Amino acid sequence: MIIRIAAISDIHGNGVAFEAVWNDLRTTSPDLIFSLGDVVQRGPQPKECLDMLKALSPSVMLRGNHEHLLTRFPQPGQKPGSFKEKLAYRSIRYDKRWLSSEELQWLANLPLTRKPVLEGIQIECFHATPDSLTDVVWPWASMEELDTMRSCNRTHLVLYGHVHHAFIRQARDFTVVNTGSVGLPFDGDPRASYALIDLHGKDASVQLRRVDYDREKAIQIAVDRSMPDVELFAEGLRTARYPYFQKVKR
Repeated sequence: MIIRIAAISDIHGNGVAFEAVWNDLRTTSPDLIFSLGDVVQRGPQPKECLDMLKALSPSVMLRGNHEHLLTRFPQPGQKPGSFKEKLAYRSIRYDKRWLSSEELQWLANLPLTRKPVLEGIQIECFHATPDSLTDVVWPWASMEELDTMRSCNRTHLVLYGHVHHAFIRQARDFTVVNTGSVGLPFDGDPRASYALIDLHGKDASVQLRRVDYDREKAIQIAVDRSMPDVELFAEGLRTARYPYFQKVKR
């Protein structure tokens, strides 16, 4: 028997991209959905994305660094200081206009990791690394870095998101798969990204899917809803490069 998993991550409030992936999932027909975090923040449709995700009934649904940030920052009396903190604060205020207190509580309590065993294959799922929501392991990581991407020596397959770069790498005795980003890719390909994994016995095959969608429609929704920092969101969608740098005046 073949078990097909669709692993998605980093939707980032981009409901237009997520709807395109939703339609693609109808054609690829996965048995299980794994969601690896960051369904909200930075995009204009956090509520729609959360509703769509819940409707998929993922068997794995994890907290990303942006769910963590949304539900825990700033602390009482804490004032955002750096450019990134101010950026995050504006995004948090926007998302909290759309999400109920019950939904925020639900996001705050999502688990950080899951370790399902399917077809005799031990899988590890997390957002960024086994021990962190924010550490970064790039596609070009050294073999030594890749070897840190599992917490159990029996793990054969690692699935994660966070870096918005879709890739497959072979570590010394396990496979590392990054799903890329549904809503905000930074790997030069602006199409939405997710991973399909077919398990058959002890064998696994992985396909990285890229799905085109109407990026200008997503940008217009952000404009119509007066989303903060919409120009950075637009730049990210159009270029598929990281846009959230502080603009330095000369």
